[in-house]
Amino acid sequence: MAKPLTVEEPPVNIYEASGQLTVAIPMPGAHNDTVEVVLEGRKLRAQAEARYAQEQQHYLQHEWSVGRFQREIELPRAVQAAGAKAMLTHGVLTVSLPLGDAKGSGTARIPVEEPATHQATPH
Repeated sequence: MAKPLTVEEPPVNIYEASGQLTVAIPMPGAHNDTVEVVLEGRKLRAQAEARYAQEQQHYLQHEWSVGRFQREIELPRAVQAAGAKAMLTHGVLTVSLPLGDAKGSGTARIPVEEPATHQATPH
């Protein structure tokens, strides 16, 4: 029996290097076109809807599920939206945010990219 579709709050890693904060969030089954990343001051929100036909499987063990992911993070340092990048690689969303003054930055949506080798190719 398939697990019900729920909103998962995935774990997060945050690290600082080379003048930027990097936030990494696992989102198995998500694709760049279903992920939204929004920066509002020092608050980062990432959400996604993963697509993977788990309900059609006959599981012998079922420990992870797909569906909706949402995580809101209060960043430990002020960052800038200008120059921010979001990349989804192998099911891990990585958001790179330049350190800086967030005053007056308002709300910024950060487009999510996926490496060319992971994107669907047209037939």
